[in-house]
Amino acid sequence: MEEKGLYDRFAAKIASVNGECYRAANQKEMLALITEALQKRKAAKVAMFPSPLIEEAGIQTALTKGGYEVIIEDLRQKIPQATVGITEARWGIAELGTLVQYAPEVDNRLCSTFVDTHIALLKCPAILPGLDEALAEIASGGTLPGYVGFITGPSRSSDIERVLTVGVHGPKELVVIVVDEGGR
Repeated sequence: MEEKGLYDRFAAKIASVNGECYRAANQKEMLALITEALQKRKAAKVAMFPSPLIEEAGIQTALTKGGYEVIIEDLRQKIPQATVGITEARWGIAELGTLVQYAPEVDNRLCSTFVDTHIALLKCPAILPGLDEALAEIASGGTLPGYVGFITGPSRSSDIERVLTVGVHGPKELVVIVVDEGGR
């Protein structure tokens, strides 16, 4: 299936589990969408785990210049101060609206689970059709990382009196920003 069709399926599945999904043509648009998401949530402090996409786009510098406090160190102590966490996902699974996170570093997991809103960045070519393809990608990498997480929508639980509650074991909101490959 072509990239646009995979993105459309992926975005629809994310919406079906109460997540938000946006597409950026380039890194400049991605940064604008991140800023818009932060403004909408009135976020002042943002926890972020550096990754190739985050560093290449200069997100930390741009957010700091924009007046946000960006926390990237001592996250175990400082994560309670942040309301938003930003990470990069390894793959997206179109049939499920699921993100695959390689996060052997505890700080990476903290940025995606110990905040009210998780903003996940994903490159469009990293959207795979289904779970079988994602598992094949993971297996083809040789040694498995210390942690592989599958994230589908905001945190949900109905284990207390069978009442659905959002945000009990993780973020209340999931915002996915998919960026096309290309220039700034």
